[in-house]
Amino acid sequence: MYQALINGTNLSYDRMGSGEPLVLIHGLGEQKEGWKFQHHFADHFDVIIPDLRGFGKSKCPEGEEISINAFARDIVGLLDYLAIKDAHILGFSMGGIISQEIYKISPEKVKSFILASTIFYIPTWLEKLLSLSNKKYAKMTVEQFKEEATLRCLYDKSDEMIQKVMPNWSNHLDGFLPSWKACIHIDYRETLKDIKVPTLIISCQNDKICPSFMQKRMHKLIPNSQRYLIKKAGHVAKIEKNEEFNRVVLNFLLELQRELHGDDLHDLIRAL
Repeated sequence: MYQALINGTNLSYDRMGSGEPLVLIHGLGEQKEGWKFQHHFADHFDVIIPDLRGFGKSKCPEGEEISINAFARDIVGLLDYLAIKDAHILGFSMGGIISQEIYKISPEKVKSFILASTIFYIPTWLEKLLSLSNKKYAKMTVEQFKEEATLRCLYDKSDEMIQKVMPNWSNHLDGFLPSWKACIHIDYRETLKDIKVPTLIISCQNDKICPSFMQKRMHKLIPNSQRYLIKKAGHVAKIEKNEEFNRVVLNFLLELQRELHGDDLHDLIRAL
């Protein structure tokens, strides 16, 4: 585990492997350990996994902003701190929302996108409905939150799967409510139309948090994007169907590398 002072917050992050940088951005209520089933991406990439401010071991100082824009600036700041020009970005759920904000403020930092189980827009009527649930979460203990979040996110509710998902969550809820409020005020409809990097959108057939029709719409808005549907999976396919999830992600990224290296080889031959 490493730490870096970024925008006034000590960000905790893991880094492993070598190659092209790949940033994994966790979802609402999670921590970086939620990507443990993706650690073998480091066999091919320089994998960087931060705890977002207010989650995991990235404590947000009192008075510091917690917002989608602040999260995005932290990721950009971390890349600058690590002297990384650009990176592949894999964002899950709220991490996918943050990914869209990164492209909005610093598109030059994004080499490619994988947007998994995420959303891009909350209409006003739904925003008001979701706001009502804030009171419910505000009264929960950490353990109550973990139990409810786990069950809501799963298609397979077996004891074995529940035990796989439980360590996924942050051990405190410091950043939860302000992040939740930030998530329901988003609108990236115009941003998606301008995305020019290769993009893979991953949907889950039984996702009750970010339903698959939202990703269908994203696919239509993002030029030349790809979409993949994981069947019999709830919100957290990166754990519940991790082998399929990982295969799809790696196939996408490694194909991009093959295309790039092929172009580089072609240019070299022409130069000779």
